[in-house]
Amino acid sequence: MTETKPKSNLQETFEIAWPSVVESVLIVLAGMVDTYMVSTLGKAAVAGVGVTNQPKYFAYTMFYALNTAIASLCARRLGEKKRREANGMFLTGLLFVTIASILLGLLCVVFAAPILKVFGANAEMLPISVIYFRIVMGFSLFNLISMYINAAQRGCGNTKIAMTTNVTSNLVNVLMNYLLINGHFGFPALGVVGAAIATVLGTVVAFVMSVHSLFRKESYVQVQYILSEAIRPAKAYVTDLVPMTGTLLGENLMTRLGFAITGALTARIGTDPYSAHTVGMNFMNLGFAFGDGLQAAMVALTGKSVGEGDREKAESYVRSGQKFGLVISAATAALMLLFHDQIFGLYFPNDPQMLEYGRIISYFIALIMPIQVAKIVFNGMLRGAGDVRFTLIASTIGVTVVQTILMYILIIKMGMGLQGVWLSILVSQSVQLILFAWRYKSGKWMDAAKPSEA
Repeated sequence: MTETKPKSNLQETFEIAWPSVVESVLIVLAGMVDTYMVSTLGKAAVAGVGVTNQPKYFAYTMFYALNTAIASLCARRLGEKKRREANGMFLTGLLFVTIASILLGLLCVVFAAPILKVFGANAEMLPISVIYFRIVMGFSLFNLISMYINAAQRGCGNTKIAMTTNVTSNLVNVLMNYLLINGHFGFPALGVVGAAIATVLGTVVAFVMSVHSLFRKESYVQVQYILSEAIRPAKAYVTDLVPMTGTLLGENLMTRLGFAITGALTARIGTDPYSAHTVGMNFMNLGFAFGDGLQAAMVALTGKSVGEGDREKAESYVRSGQKFGLVISAATAALMLLFHDQIFGLYFPNDPQMLEYGRIISYFIALIMPIQVAKIVFNGMLRGAGDVRFTLIASTIGVTVVQTILMYILIIKMGMGLQGVWLSILVSQSVQLILFAWRYKSGKWMDAAKPSEA
C-alpha cells in the first residue's frame, strides 16, 4: 500500500493539473499571437501595447488575491464537506467583484494617460497605449467576473471547466485579431484598436461560458443550489474571505509594485530593446503559465488535503507537481536555446540587432524557466495550506526589494541595459525559490495548515 499511494497521488495531480496547465499555456500563446500580429504595425505598436501590461496587472491585483483566496477556501470546504459555506463565500465574493470591476473600468478609462505615464510610457508609446488600455480596461468587468468564477471552479477540482472556457475565448481572440488588426475578409483594418476589440470579445465569450458553468449539475458552486438553500451574501462569509484575501493582496501589491518600478526602469532602455523585451516576456510568461497551471492544482489538492486533515498527502502532491514542473520547464528551456533566432525572427524579420537581443533574452529564459516553475509550485502549496503570510514576505523580498534594487543598479548606475534587466529577473526568481523551498522543507507551513472552523 505504501507503494501505490504515491502513484495514486501522482495520477491525481496530473488529472487536476493538466487542464489548468493547458488553459494557462493557451492564454499565454494567445498573448504571443497578439504580439506577433501587432508587430506587423511596427515596433512602437509592440512597445505601446506591451507597456499596458503592468498597469493592467497592477489594477487586477486585488482581484487576483480574491481569486486565490476563493480557490483555497472552496478547496478546504470541499475537503470538510461544507458545501453551503463554499457557495455562500462564492456568492459574497461575486457581488464584490461585480461592483469593484465596474468602478475600476471607469477609473482606467478616465485616467488612462496619467496611469500609463507613471508606468513608463514615453511620448512614442503613449498615443497607442492609451487607446488600447481604455478599450481593454473599460470592458474589464467581463474578464474579472470570468476569472473569479473559474478560480472557484478550480478550487473545487473542476479545472476542465476553466480550461474549456479560456481555450474558446482565446480562439475567438486570435480569430478576431486576424480579422481586425490588418483587415481580412472584408473587415476593417483597425490596427491596435482592432487588437483591443478582439481581446474584449474574447473576454465576453469567457464570461458567458463561465456563468453557464454555474448552472451545471456537477458544479460544486451552483446557482440552483444557492437558490434552493436560499443562500445570501453575509458578513460571516466576509469574515472568512477577508483575512486570506488581505494577506494575498499585500503579497500581490508588493510584487506588483516591484514589477511596476522595474517595468518603468525597463522602458528606459529604449524602444527597440524594449520591443524585444516584450516578446521575451511573452515566452517568460509561457514558463509562468506552466507553473501557474501546476500552482492551481497545488492550491486545490493541498487545500482539500488540509480540509481532510491529511498533510502527508499534501506533501506527496507537491513532490508530484515538482516532477511535472521539471519536465515541462526543461523542454521549454531547450526550445528557447535551439530556436531563438527563428522565434524572434517571426516578430522582427531581417533585423540582426533584434535577433541579437533575442539571443541574450533566450539564454536568460533557459536559466530562469526551471527556477520559476519550481518556485511557483511551492508557492501554490503554501497558499493552499493557508501559509500566505510567508508567501507575502518571500515575494516582497524577492521582487519588491531584490529585483528593484538590482535593476536600478544594473540599468541606471551601470548602464547594462537589456542584460541588466534579465540578470535582475534571474536573481529575483532564485531568491524566491530558495525561500519557498526552505519553508517547505522546514515543515513550518504545517502550523498554518489548520482546518477552518465550522
